[in-house]
Amino acid sequence: MLADFLNLVTQWVTDYPFWSGAIIFLVAMIESLAIIGFIIPGVAIMFAIGTLIGNGTLDLYSAIIWAAAGASLGDGLSFALGKHYKNKVYQLTWFKDRPELLNKGHTFFEKYGIFSILIGRFVGPIRAVIPLVAGILDMPNRQYIPINLIASILWAPAYLLPGLLFGSALSIIPNILLDKWPVGLVLLILLLLLAKQLKELRK
Repeated sequence: MLADFLNLVTQWVTDYPFWSGAIIFLVAMIESLAIIGFIIPGVAIMFAIGTLIGNGTLDLYSAIIWAAAGASLGDGLSFALGKHYKNKVYQLTWFKDRPELLNKGHTFFEKYGIFSILIGRFVGPIRAVIPLVAGILDMPNRQYIPINLIASILWAPAYLLPGLLFGSALSIIPNILLDKWPVGLVLLILLLLLAKQLKELRK
């Protein structure tokens, strides 16, 4: 599925490079939204986008800017919904069926305060709910906006990096293996170890 998506996006970006930034922006925004962020495989899609950067199809710096902007807006919308609807959010069917999500978000926010916006950006299970909880608890805008921007700017390259390394490895490993296979083997092992470490950090 990921391979099919990657091929589709690669072809689309090749045919319509002007719209590549919009795709990255929308993906990052949608995967950051409360509820939707639990459904959309954002990590896999960002990995695919990172792979396109690694193989030279997309530009790194523009991709980071678009991804950070999308993530910031997605979190901002969740925050605004929490501010507007307050405790009515608890009455949504999604959260009534999964009360532990908001409970974990509350516990996390109470523990880390303003920094929960930054730290929560990198914690998979509650990442999409922290801004919503911050809004419900009426976190001041002057505190939320700066920390949200910082979190999004740090998140974008962090989530693109695994795919970027993978895309780069795909383009260099075949040549290395033909000439100096031990070096290629070491690079492959390092890549697998990095992927495992990132998976552990997201738990």
